[in-house]
Amino acid sequence: MPQRPRIRSWVSLGLAALAGLSCLALGAWAQPEEELPKPSEQQSLTLSAAVQWALAHNPQLATFRRNRGVAEAAVQIAKQYPFNPIVQDFVWYGNGPPAAGVTNHVFEEHTMRTDLELMHQGRYRRGIARNALSRTEWEIAAQELLVSVQVTRAFNNVLYRRAKYRVLEEGAQFTQQIADNVKHLYEQGTLKSADLLLAQADVVEARNLLGPARSLLVVAENDLRRALGMIEESLAVDGTLEKGFVAPPASALVQVSMERRPDLHALEFAVREANERVRFEVANRWGNPSLGPAFEFNETSVYFTGAWLIWSPPVFNTRKGEIRQRQAELARAVQALRQGEVQVRQDVFAGLSRLVQAEHVVNEFRDIALPKLRQTREELDKLYEAGQPGVDLARVIDVRRRLLRARDSYLDVLLELSQAQTDLAAAVSDLSFAGCRTKPQTPDSTPPSDQRPSEPAGEELPPPSPAPEKK
Repeated sequence: MPQRPRIRSWVSLGLAALAGLSCLALGAWAQPEEELPKPSEQQSLTLSAAVQWALAHNPQLATFRRNRGVAEAAVQIAKQYPFNPIVQDFVWYGNGPPAAGVTNHVFEEHTMRTDLELMHQGRYRRGIARNALSRTEWEIAAQELLVSVQVTRAFNNVLYRRAKYRVLEEGAQFTQQIADNVKHLYEQGTLKSADLLLAQADVVEARNLLGPARSLLVVAENDLRRALGMIEESLAVDGTLEKGFVAPPASALVQVSMERRPDLHALEFAVREANERVRFEVANRWGNPSLGPAFEFNETSVYFTGAWLIWSPPVFNTRKGEIRQRQAELARAVQALRQGEVQVRQDVFAGLSRLVQAEHVVNEFRDIALPKLRQTREELDKLYEAGQPGVDLARVIDVRRRLLRARDSYLDVLLELSQAQTDLAAAVSDLSFAGCRTKPQTPDSTPPSDQRPSEPAGEELPPPSPAPEKK
């Protein structure tokens, strides 16, 4: 008896410990899965992070993924398709004159039958549903690739518009600097008032270009938000259009694209689905005979037992039209598959040729045009500072404007290169082609790590040239 309180205390302590462990387990189980941080919490959004965010939050993609549930339900319906039995019960009250011989006033008739599939229609029906489900899954993968490509294009467009706006800002600052120098020279009597008015007009024109450029940047950011599935979240992109890529041979790219393109796999399963539909239609022309037992107890107290058979044999209507229609659908699916294979090859060769051409133009700007203009600017600055005859401020300004225009055009060709890389990534179904690693450069052509082609590169005017001494 004295041990009972001790046993109860130990039991209470054990239950309390068990409850505590259960709470801890439930708390650990109830912890939400890790999600991508919101852009408002991010300092910057890289291309890979943007693609991941779009795959998780794009509403159009989320809606398209619901097709998989519909296809899965179709598979379940196909598995459960066997017909339910049909039960018919007739109970009548019978009465009549004695000459009719009515000995049973309750007439009963009971039948039960079920439809049978003798030509394996259920197997073909399940094959249709399974192939439709596989086709839907590949179509979802193709839609995910499409969304990723759209995000990549929108992301690169934001980088492009931001860099263009930066160049225009530098041009406006440079134009203001020119106007200040012209005003200083005008006050010294070196230049005329017409030169000052022209310089001030150039400042107004340069500032007027900032508004449309800013609007285009806002539009590009909104397009990226739409592709990402954002509404009002803050958006800060981090990346550069400076990307190089050495493309593999076209034959290797075609082979990879044939193996990885989700839309091509979707067409393959569409062919299988159409083939199963043809086989189902051929088998289904025989119909489904309805067979089952029957029992009858008539008014003369006679029992009848037997079976019911209801069947519509294909005598007059052999469903040639339906079969021909399914065969035409199969031929169309096969032709669509061949078209897809041709289109895949066309996409690979078109993307590769566009990439080669764009990279050639980019290399010309990067290795020849921009270095040459920078060298010309530096040499002209030295001549201007040394007071070389014939080297006036107008020539110094002109070479800097040429360099700004060259940098602006360089951004255009960089955008073309990024679009070509994205085309090739879509053709091969590999996003690493769109986010390529930076192309290795030789030590002579490697720019400083803290300087990008879209950043200021010394377009400021040099100090005024000293007046040459008179002899």
